[in-house]
Amino acid sequence: MVEIDGNYLEGGGQIIRSSIALSVITGKSVHIHSIRRGRKNPGLRPQHLEAVAGLAKVCGASVDGLKIQSQNTTFCPGPVQGGSYTIDTCTAGSATLVMQTLLPITAYIDASFNWLVKGGTAVPFSPSIIYFRDVFCFLLRLLGIQVSVHINKHGFYPAGGGEIAVSTAPSVIKTIDLIERDELEKIEMFSLASIHLKEKHVAERMTDGFRGIFPESVCETSYVNSKSPGCFVTAFATYKNGCRIGCCTLGEIRKRAEDVGRDAARHLKGSQDSAGVIDYWMVDQIIPYLAISAIKNRKPSRIKIPCLTKHAETNIWVVKKFLPVDFKIKDSILACSQTG
Repeated sequence: MVEIDGNYLEGGGQIIRSSIALSVITGKSVHIHSIRRGRKNPGLRPQHLEAVAGLAKVCGASVDGLKIQSQNTTFCPGPVQGGSYTIDTCTAGSATLVMQTLLPITAYIDASFNWLVKGGTAVPFSPSIIYFRDVFCFLLRLLGIQVSVHINKHGFYPAGGGEIAVSTAPSVIKTIDLIERDELEKIEMFSLASIHLKEKHVAERMTDGFRGIFPESVCETSYVNSKSPGCFVTAFATYKNGCRIGCCTLGEIRKRAEDVGRDAARHLKGSQDSAGVIDYWMVDQIIPYLAISAIKNRKPSRIKIPCLTKHAETNIWVVKKFLPVDFKIKDSILACSQTG
């Protein structure tokens, strides 16, 4: 039984997501205590609960403590079964954070999956669905992971109502050695708002704010039907050697639409000004995949990062609880090697 302190370092939901995914991958049972103890609403939230329940279905796991606000849960996995699964947070719980729990098993286990996930597709403290589709999954494909994403519906806080379909196929994960950028190929930007905000031209105004900093960018402006009003900007820069760095910025009440677009551009510019080949938000998300790659290929994987975030440190700690790997960082290059 692997013991995990859910309040370690960053102390957030990433500990739950990684621990449960790695439990399924390794077949090791896990007990997580003090879940999100320091947060405003401690314990399991709907997106955590449904993600754990979803993986329990995949492997026939027995689970204790699976309820909202629980700060202790024990997960005992069984053999994995590919197939089609539906996960519904029944709230604006982040669909992309649910997928962060589910996707690592596809890099390790020889099975196909079709996931239908319902919840929020652009909500606070999580990647937007477009960042997930065009930045996160783009990097997974560089690693050899076969994944496709379709957005059925968009959902904003508080009503949610979004729906995404994610399909994966058995993959051969590659070694990644990405330590420098090539020449910039293009900058793409998506400005998306709910139909509630069309009369105020919110999507166009967010685009104007972004183009004030990146006038050469390729922009797509659109409106969608959704239960709650909302808007966001997702942008990314792609380089000729396959690097892609991105950002996403949500609209807020009493925040000018132009400022939402401008803030997104500033975030992207900040990532471009760093030495990393991935953005600040991607660092912790890529950790489990570097470890799986190192084990599958029996050789190190390396990637140049903008900085080692607390989220990344936490994820490294969790991964090392389950897998025989070690992480080292030198000159901003994060390397993962098998130790056993």
